[in-house]
Amino acid sequence: MSKKDELLYDVRIAERNIKDGSLSKKDYEKHLDNLSDVEDKGEILVIEEDEINPEIELDDQVEEEGSS
Repeated sequence: MSKKDELLYDVRIAERNIKDGSLSKKDYEKHLDNLSDVEDKGEILVIEEDEINPEIELDDQVEEEGSS
């Protein structure tokens, strides 16, 4: 697939391409149906959140509201 075709079917801009007529919805759905299943190649991503002190966060909001 050429770079131009890759951009045509890119999930981030496919809807715009369909709206402007450069890609038909039928062709896009056909493209999606022909994609291979790569679920088994995925890895689990664990994101650990920092512990937030709710009192500090609340104090910051009060200060911001008071300064307006």
